Amino acid sequence: MEKVNYNINQSVFKVGEKSDKMFLIVKGSVGIFLPTNETRIPNFTLEGNELFGEMGVIENELRSATARCLEDSEIISVTKEEFDERVNNSDVFIKGCLKALSYRLRALNKKIK
Repeated sequence: MEKVNYNINQSVFKVGEKSDKMFLIVKGSVGIFLPTNETRIPNFTLEGNELFGEMGVIENELRSATARCLEDSEIISVTKEEFDERVNNSDVFIKGCLKALSYRLRALNKKIK
């Protein structure tokens, strides 16, 4: 795990990038911008104690959106390897549940497009 400070308007990741980390907001806020959004207004706003970037890590897929800080933010990142190690040490039911939920959310996002 690594704690990083981001500045306002700084990207955490961009659509199409490799999903090698997932993130937890400690302080601040992050906007999630879907690929069709060319405005400065995010499709979703996330704040303290919220996770993001998990779908690509769980499914080993490229980023499906851009995450950009809406204010100065403090964010903890967990690498895919760290996450996989924790999941692999958990119950098989938990692993299946995580993959199913992530897959369904990604499928729903594609339908909305």
